[in-house]
Amino acid sequence: MTAAPAVAPPRASWRPRLAAVAAVAVANALLALVAPLLGADLVVAPPGQDPAAISAVAFAIFSAGFALLGWGVLALGERFLGRRGLVVWTVVAVLVALLMVVPPLSAGGTVATTVVLELSHLVVAAVVIPVFWKSSKTT
Repeated sequence: MTAAPAVAPPRASWRPRLAAVAAVAVANALLALVAPLLGADLVVAPPGQDPAAISAVAFAIFSAGFALLGWGVLALGERFLGRRGLVVWTVVAVLVALLMVVPPLSAGGTVATTVVLELSHLVVAAVVIPVFWKSSKTT
C-alpha cells in the first residue's frame, strides 16, 4: 500500500500582504514625522501651484493606497494569468518604482524634502514587491 503524497495546504496570501500594506503606511508616516529632524519641511510647490505641506497622514494614506492598488492588480494577474501574472506584475512594479523617481524631482521642494519623498517611494517598493512576490500562491 502506498501513501498519497502529502499536499501542502494553500497559503493564505492576504495576511502578509495586509501586513506589508500596514507596514509601508506606518513606516512612511514615521518618515514624515522625523523629516523635520532631517531638515525637510515637506512643503512642495509643483509648477503653477501654490506651496503645500504634505502631512504624515497623507504619507500613510498614499502609501497604503498605492500598496492596495498593487495588491489588486496582482490579484487580478494571478487569477487570470497564473504564474505569468506574478512575473508581469513584478516587472511592471519594478518599472513603476523606477519611474516614481521622477515626480519628487519636479515637486518643487527643498533638497531634503525631495530626498524624503524619494525615500518614501523606495520604502513602498522595498517592502511591497518582495512580500507580494513571496506570498503568491503561484510560486
